[in-house]
Amino acid sequence: MTNNTQKSEKTIDNSGNFSRRGEIFYHSEALSKELVETFSGHHMTPARRLAARLIIEMPTDIEENERIDYITSALDNDETITTESHRDVVIGILEDYKVLQGLFESYIEGVDETTLQGKALRLEDGQQIPGDLGEDNTQSPWSENPPIPAPRIDDLIKTFSTKGEGAQGIGLETAMIVGAVTLAKLKATPYHDAAAYKQAVFAKNFLIPVCSIVGLDNLESELNDEVDIITGRNIGDGMDGSDLSNDIDSLLNEVDRVISLHFGPKDSVNPERFNFAMNNIKQIFSRLLGKPDLRPAVETTSPHNTLFEVGTVTLQSGSRLEARARGKGRGSYLRKFLRRIGYYEPHSQPLKDEGEFHPIDLYGMVVIAEDDTQMADAYVEAVVNALNDENITPYPSPGRDKECFVIKGSPEFQDNIRRAVLERIPDADMELFSFKDSGRDFTDAKITGFSETGDKRVPFAPFEMQFSTPDARLVARTGKKAAHFFFKLRKIYGDLVNMTDETADAIIDIWQRKQDYFTSPEDGSKEDHLTNQSRERVVHFKEKALDKRELLLKRVRDMARSALNGI
Repeated sequence: MTNNTQKSEKTIDNSGNFSRRGEIFYHSEALSKELVETFSGHHMTPARRLAARLIIEMPTDIEENERIDYITSALDNDETITTESHRDVVIGILEDYKVLQGLFESYIEGVDETTLQGKALRLEDGQQIPGDLGEDNTQSPWSENPPIPAPRIDDLIKTFSTKGEGAQGIGLETAMIVGAVTLAKLKATPYHDAAAYKQAVFAKNFLIPVCSIVGLDNLESELNDEVDIITGRNIGDGMDGSDLSNDIDSLLNEVDRVISLHFGPKDSVNPERFNFAMNNIKQIFSRLLGKPDLRPAVETTSPHNTLFEVGTVTLQSGSRLEARARGKGRGSYLRKFLRRIGYYEPHSQPLKDEGEFHPIDLYGMVVIAEDDTQMADAYVEAVVNALNDENITPYPSPGRDKECFVIKGSPEFQDNIRRAVLERIPDADMELFSFKDSGRDFTDAKITGFSETGDKRVPFAPFEMQFSTPDARLVARTGKKAAHFFFKLRKIYGDLVNMTDETADAIIDIWQRKQDYFTSPEDGSKEDHLTNQSRERVVHFKEKALDKRELLLKRVRDMARSALNGI
């Protein structure tokens, strides 16, 4: 995929003033390196850093023989690569990336070439959508619902799994690096470029699901956000046939206004841009549960737009529970507005009586208890505080009439919560509660509402606080029926996406590798880690490199012999 760089287009309106049209585009290579460092965090090592640099800088049209020389030369001349295991990691990541590129090309070949999606995927980078789609150049795949062709789940999981027939065993570190590089390309590529569409499909159907499985939630969210922004821009073009419709401009301006008020200016690198949001999160935790101790999940001095925090919350009882928090992204917010104007079914509701529309989960929080009993106790405490605190207003999420407190689990779990709430508040309005039997395999509870901020500019922070356990979160990441990524895909594609039992088992393998490997504090063990499939690819690469060197030496000897014979 070509790295296109371009400044925002400017047009002159009727008053003669310049008005910005489109997104601000970055230099892709520099942004890629910065985002790789940001989202790799403490998982970054010298070998991974070199592999990432080569993925970013290597020419996309390089021939295989030249590619081998390019990689070998880089390894020989990089002082940070000091051992053979370091060399293996670099080669392993690069060979993984090569396989991933090949699998994506194979995926494209499987998309019907007579459809708008298939035609768009077969355009060259730099060609325009819809202008270069031939007879269909008045229509765009971006305006289809859904705009992205369905993924092939079984093939996707085989790509990253090490188990089962056909498993490719691509390393999770490769997914992490390529995810950050793809994010930079999405930010840097003009949204009408065919490359942007291919990058969006690659992100949605290869990278985002694996990010969801292994818990790279911030990278998953950023990728989704950029795809949603590009989709919205292109949908806007299709509304009235102009280069950029006034509708989409006004919607994006409103999105930028609201998101900037809560989470700071778009693409800012000022680490203080999240201060207002972090204070709101702290207040919500304090009002509902106790004292939070949270920190940003990734470095805040790079140009990413979503806030993620990790840490703990200490309850009034003294118990300390794990906690997570995130802010809603710009792209996700834009998608809500598109629904509001009728592009999808409406899922947003008015914020108090201000006449503004906001998703209820502008702030999302998760509290992780050790088991269902501890979770029920913490949830009841939060429910009671939500009903009694004058700064908290319980409010239903979109699609619900009155229910602000939603409980899923076994009948016993539901009864325990119902009984405990009524013991604390005998006259509690039970119409505010929703109880659903989800069996014993999955337990979940949440509260939705508004928290007063104390800021006249933004008086309320819409929030959703979810309560869960490690077992329930595992089901949400890897369960055949409940995996979050699969659940979302089923909502979009219906029966077009399915998974076999073998694939479900392979998802567990991917998740387990993350637990065994990414939590390791030892840099040495990180460097030494490669899947068996990756090691086989490393061996094959080294064999080809050795063959090239032997061939070169033979040519040198032959030339020397010829020269001597000519004397």
